[in-house]
Amino acid sequence: MARDTKEMRLWLFDLAHGNLTDEIILKGFIKHYVLFGYTVGTVQDNIRFHTNYGDDGCYRAMSDLKRVLESYVS
Repeated sequence: MARDTKEMRLWLFDLAHGNLTDEIILKGFIKHYVLFGYTVGTVQDNIRFHTNYGDDGCYRAMSDLKRVLESYVS
């Protein structure tokens, strides 16, 4: 399974723009990051350094991702 795919880039775009359901956020994080040994910090780095979604997009993405992860483990 390849990691840096069009599907992954689309997931990052949608995450940064608030277009994903909680289920899709969780599945995408597991599929594109966890299975490759990456962490939440890698998502933040990818958005900040490899996209032009800006601080607002990065903040939205990280807030949604952390909220979904916290919700899942509760």
